[in-house]
Amino acid sequence: MTSVFWDAECILFIDYLEKGKTIIGEYYSNLLTRLDGKIHEKRPGLQKEKNHLSSGQYIRPQKCFGNGKIKGSAL
Repeated sequence: MTSVFWDAECILFIDYLEKGKTIIGEYYSNLLTRLDGKIHEKRPGLQKEKNHLSSGQYIRPQKCFGNGKIKGSAL
């Protein structure tokens, strides 16, 4: 699976998940940390703004149960 992150100007980061692997919380957290590094690298001006990802701004994964209801909430 390929994850592509971009903004209005260009592609910021591309990640390729190995075949047969599953995205788990630890993988996703590391992916967002690596994305944050790429944002700082490619858009250094965003370091002064609050629009970039930083620790604690990530949305928690939510679980959907068989009844179609979502348990969990965003930060």
